Amino acid sequence: MPFLTFLIGAVIVAFGAGIAVNEFKLPPYPTIASGAKTLLYTYKGLSAPPYLGQFVGPAPDVPPAEAAENRFEALDPAEAALPETLLITGGLNEFLEHCPEDGCLAVEVDRAGTVTHAIPYRPDEIFAADITDGSFYREGVPPDPRLIKRPIGLKPYANGDYLVSFQTTGNMFPFSGGLARIDRDGHPRWYRFDYSHHWVNVMPDGRIIIPDLVLEEGDWEVEIGTRGRIYDQYCETGRPQVDGIHILDGDGAVLQRIDVDKALRESRWAPLMSQTPVPCDPLHINYVDVLDYSAPGGVLEPGNLVVSLRNLSMVAIMDPDTGEVLDVVRGSFMQQHAVQQLRGSKALVFDNWGGAGNGHGSRLLEIDLAGGPERQIFPDPDALQTGRPLFSFRAGHLSISPETDRALVSFTEDSVGVEVDLASGAPLMTWTSLHDLSGLEQATEAQKSAATRAKLFGMYYLQP
Repeated sequence: MPFLTFLIGAVIVAFGAGIAVNEFKLPPYPTIASGAKTLLYTYKGLSAPPYLGQFVGPAPDVPPAEAAENRFEALDPAEAALPETLLITGGLNEFLEHCPEDGCLAVEVDRAGTVTHAIPYRPDEIFAADITDGSFYREGVPPDPRLIKRPIGLKPYANGDYLVSFQTTGNMFPFSGGLARIDRDGHPRWYRFDYSHHWVNVMPDGRIIIPDLVLEEGDWEVEIGTRGRIYDQYCETGRPQVDGIHILDGDGAVLQRIDVDKALRESRWAPLMSQTPVPCDPLHINYVDVLDYSAPGGVLEPGNLVVSLRNLSMVAIMDPDTGEVLDVVRGSFMQQHAVQQLRGSKALVFDNWGGAGNGHGSRLLEIDLAGGPERQIFPDPDALQTGRPLFSFRAGHLSISPETDRALVSFTEDSVGVEVDLASGAPLMTWTSLHDLSGLEQATEAQKSAATRAKLFGMYYLQP
């Protein structure tokens, strides 16, 4: 009887200890949770098809050998006379006709759609250049460096170098893939396998600015009102990925981190944080722009930051020196990307969801950061839409021409980019991300039998 009592007591204590460990994330919970997630990711990875870049499906009407000649289409005769070369994002196994080993990181294209320079993707070499020495926590990392990350954002330098931001592939956690500076032949000058993510930008003084994240514990909680009422949203991973902003020098050293989460909590807009639809990724910053000399001043002072927060469908204006949120802009846009100043208080937005309700899919939207009216530029809201509209549920990017009269708009998940005249909304040309995988051993039969579409993460203007 004493032994039975002892046994029952031990079970009760162990049960209580298990509840405490799980509830308060005490050791050894982190180790067990990490191991369980890694096993789950490994199992998912083994059961998934081989990772082949960003390929989303075949283009059945285009034979593989004709992929290159079907990418570019001029829609306006004046397009051929435009001065800029275009930079097109690639990735693993993309543009294999130019980079047969692992595909091209990116290609430069003239106004006839011809590739004039290809930057080979060297994932092994980039990964080996990691200046963080693998110090950032990861789960579900595949052993092959080619399968760890994918290029997302590009920023060209005048000397021919490129800043390249990455995100991880497959089931890795977290999704942030770091940042590299890469020369014109694809060789890395440095790489940070840190928590940087999405698209990268360069400030007028040469400093690098990019979204980053920290891993928090527990659920997503926001305090609302003066009585300490907590609005609590359940995060199933128990590790919310909470965004901030990194500012780096040209050698990849961190100069400053702006804590956007803290700044929002200390602002009068804090209650809006409770409206996130994704409590494990509550803010999801995807682009940070810097206001130029044409900004009108006040809140929109030149040098202030324009921060796109997708999961709040919100744009924040921030002071880079104090980290303070000065204003918040909301509108008809939803789940937006790539908010960039056009001129003055006007900005362009890749609006992922906001146009879908009226049958226009995703759209290019002009907004006024000072509170003026919006203008849908593309597609033409008054034109009759024929066929399936272009739509990107996630991602999407835009690049504004040096004369601010045109924009390159990347509908990422539809594999299509469009150059748009900003005054008229008329499309000038299209680029479809098509690739020949017929000679790739791990490609599926469908991918070998027709040109294969890849997600298009960005097109950029290169000045002459």
